[in-house]
Amino acid sequence: MKPAANPWNTLAALAAGYFLVLIDQGFMPVITPLLPFDVSGAVWLTSVYLLSTVAPMPAAGRLGDAHGQRRVFLAGLAVYVAGLALAGASWSFGALIAARGLQGFGAGLFLPQAFGLIPRVFAPDAQGKAFAAWGVIGSVASLIGPVAGGAIAQAQGWRAAFFAQAGVGAAALVAGLVALPRLRTTGQRVHLMPVVLSFAGLGCLVYGLQFGHLSTALVGVGCLVVLVASAIAGEDHGFLPLGLMRQRSFALGTLGVAMMGFTVASMFIPLMYWLQTVAGASPASSGLITAPMSVFALVLTPIAGHLADRLDPGKLSAAGFAVSAAGLGLGVALIQAGAGLWWFAAVTSLLGIGGAFVWAPNAAVTMRGIAEHETGAASGLYNTARQVGSVIGVALVGAVLAAGDVADTAGRALALPVGAMVVGAVASISMKPRASSPTAR
Repeated sequence: MKPAANPWNTLAALAAGYFLVLIDQGFMPVITPLLPFDVSGAVWLTSVYLLSTVAPMPAAGRLGDAHGQRRVFLAGLAVYVAGLALAGASWSFGALIAARGLQGFGAGLFLPQAFGLIPRVFAPDAQGKAFAAWGVIGSVASLIGPVAGGAIAQAQGWRAAFFAQAGVGAAALVAGLVALPRLRTTGQRVHLMPVVLSFAGLGCLVYGLQFGHLSTALVGVGCLVVLVASAIAGEDHGFLPLGLMRQRSFALGTLGVAMMGFTVASMFIPLMYWLQTVAGASPASSGLITAPMSVFALVLTPIAGHLADRLDPGKLSAAGFAVSAAGLGLGVALIQAGAGLWWFAAVTSLLGIGGAFVWAPNAAVTMRGIAEHETGAASGLYNTARQVGSVIGVALVGAVLAAGDVADTAGRALALPVGAMVVGAVASISMKPRASSPTAR
């Protein structure tokens, strides 16, 4: 049964939070070269944000089911905005790290609530359109983020970029208070130990990968093995709903979104460093070069969402991954050739076209058919996979980029997301629509 509230108003309020996250994702690569830290330290600001996002995500999905997705969304968004304000006011590298961690923790709480609410307030045959509208909001944010971030940071400094985001976040909080519905809850408890294992495992793994500490990385792997083993034995109290992974479309769609997370979080780090430190581009012009990506995504995402309700969304996703891989491969070639700034508009154009045909179709086919009592858990696992991909992508790409002079390492670093897109394409083309989907009727 769907709530009486207008689902599109609910979607708009949820998307306001998502808009804020995508704005930050566009801001950070552009302003990172301006920060008074070395490459490893500056990249760690993104890694600690992603790490703090991914650790609470599985529990956040359960928290939404247990205590209300509206309540958890608003609490997480408030923490996120506080982190932005602290980042703008930070007085040291440690304070900025703490602020980014707080910001990431807030995102980890509120993001899963959106994917848990959308299937509950929209009818199944409208969910493709809903996820497409979600993607349009993301495209607008991706367009504004790098351009506005570069312009604000160049004119007023990097602190102003964080304060500007905090203002947008305050408006998003008001929208959520007004428009998000109160739905029934399960009252299920969320246990602490799996959260600790998740945070410790991912934290040690990412730190070890980024800074070359093998022993730390192995400790992280050990913690994650214990977490997965406890989930298989049923002793994690449902923290990792691994039973969902037995559903072919959910498992492959989750792998696909992890590859998108790997790529989207990491691809602009080497590109922006190369443009600003090797090619001599300004922060504003570097941000502007991302505009074609967002414009193409903005135009094509509604079309992709419409098609996802009528065609095989797995094949649509596979095509999107393939186009994105071609765009990133072109970027590697342009870096190796020492091409001028505006040649990279072709790269971001292909990324926009490809991404439009990944996000909405992938989300629609992955979340379609999930039982209502499992939507929070499924959303938490889906978003966790994306963030795990993001964390590992930033760590690996950052490590390759920091391994030598940017002029030599940027192309090699950008090649890693090409491989991720190939994996995503293979996973997507193997997906089978569920019997409840339009394509299987």
